[in-house]
Amino acid sequence: MLSPSYYDKLCDQLITLYGELDNVIVGDIVRRLLKTGEMTDTAKWQAKQLQGSGMLYDDVLTEIARRTDATKNHVKALFEDAGVESVKNDNVRYREAGLEGIIKLSPAAMQVLNAGYEKCLGELSNLTLTTANTAEQAYITACNNAYMQVSSGAFDYNTAIRNAVKASAAQGTEVLYPSGHIDKLDVAVRRSVLTGVGQTCRQLSLTNANDMGCDLMEITAHSGARPSHAEWQGQLVSLSGRKGYLSLKDIGFGTGDGFGGWNCRHDWYPFFEGISSRNYSDKRLKELNAKNIEYNGKKYTEYEISQMQRKFERDIRSLKREAVAYDTGCSTAADNMLKQQFSDDFTAVSVKLKDKERQLEKFLKDTGNLPDNARVWVNGFNKSVSQKAVWANKNDLTSKDFNDIIHLKGKLSNVEVRKWYLAHDKTIPDLIDKTLPLEQQARQACKLRNEFRTQARDLMINQNERKQLDITDPNRSFEELLSDKMQRKNLTREQAIEDIISTATKTRKSVNKSLGLEE
Repeated sequence: MLSPSYYDKLCDQLITLYGELDNVIVGDIVRRLLKTGEMTDTAKWQAKQLQGSGMLYDDVLTEIARRTDATKNHVKALFEDAGVESVKNDNVRYREAGLEGIIKLSPAAMQVLNAGYEKCLGELSNLTLTTANTAEQAYITACNNAYMQVSSGAFDYNTAIRNAVKASAAQGTEVLYPSGHIDKLDVAVRRSVLTGVGQTCRQLSLTNANDMGCDLMEITAHSGARPSHAEWQGQLVSLSGRKGYLSLKDIGFGTGDGFGGWNCRHDWYPFFEGISSRNYSDKRLKELNAKNIEYNGKKYTEYEISQMQRKFERDIRSLKREAVAYDTGCSTAADNMLKQQFSDDFTAVSVKLKDKERQLEKFLKDTGNLPDNARVWVNGFNKSVSQKAVWANKNDLTSKDFNDIIHLKGKLSNVEVRKWYLAHDKTIPDLIDKTLPLEQQARQACKLRNEFRTQARDLMINQNERKQLDITDPNRSFEELLSDKMQRKNLTREQAIEDIISTATKTRKSVNKSLGLEE
């Protein structure tokens, strides 16, 4: 028998090993995207794309081969350690019953252990080979999308490449199952190893129980169990199907979603009538399944809370992969403008990342859950990249008032200026005094928008372009804006006043799109 806490940490080191492969593949895709060159001649572009995808496939296979020995050794150690731990825990019950316990595994038990190890290795090999195929297809898809965006005139080259990098980072390294189901590589590896080790150790306990003449097994229990498993956790199971006890069929033994199935952390151990005592009373089992955790004013079970935590962790891993991709793009790009744009992208995703990490920290504090660092770890997001992300977040200009960054007047790029303007423009509704009459609110909205527009233009490094904007798109007074809306939209004065308030934060999508700030 293995405890739920043993299962919790079972895959951490192996996930680290496969995380390295994940990052290498994403980084390779980013570097190849940046070396594709101009997208002018369709035939030449397709030739480059196919050549690049073939080289990527070969490189992925090389990276897999390079890690094969380490994987084999680690998986073998996992199974051996788990087998020893399982037998040691079962022996406690056997000795309580006056039996000697398992001193040496029987040939049948050894066969179970070796078969589980070989099966798990085979599954991991299939997963990684599938990864090589999906990585190749991901690269081809990214190339095709970039080419279509440029050739259609929808985006310039730099924006198309940045979109492709973002899509590749978001997708990460994936595994495609024969059923058509797709998982991230780390998720697939965790499920495969956790399930493989668990099934092997449960079968080992079953084989040993048969050897020792034990018919009853007690199932472990833990808080946060999925609802279908919570129905039978902590209960007694009769291997022979005796009445008065659960049967193997009742607990779904041997099925993917039942006891010992996918990602199941339940286990069992021998139980002797008249000697053994149950570890979990019915009262305690009800407490494990109760909605007793309060979060945001509602009550949840630990399982529901755990699923919320997993969502935070997935989001953080995704943002970290994106940050690694942009950092790779920034260090690889030869074009200075593209390099700066990747730097801007890195800053933007760093702000999102730190905000999501703060949300998770607050969630854990509010619910009393513990952090699981292994689930937010991304290889490549090392100390250097992490420090860059912290620095980028700290130096993000969008949250700063104009007076705080007045020393940057005339020094910011168009992208930086636009980001600052968009962030402050969104604050207008919160700055308006809602107790005032509608016309006074509309005047405030107009004044605030003109103020932010002027300040943004003051920050522009290209002041000649700024002067042109002042001519072609000047600030308008409240009366000028009101008159324009009444004439252009055929509105009454009252309707135009309401329209000024409702559109105070509306910005031109074409400008945002041209700067790569909107899809």
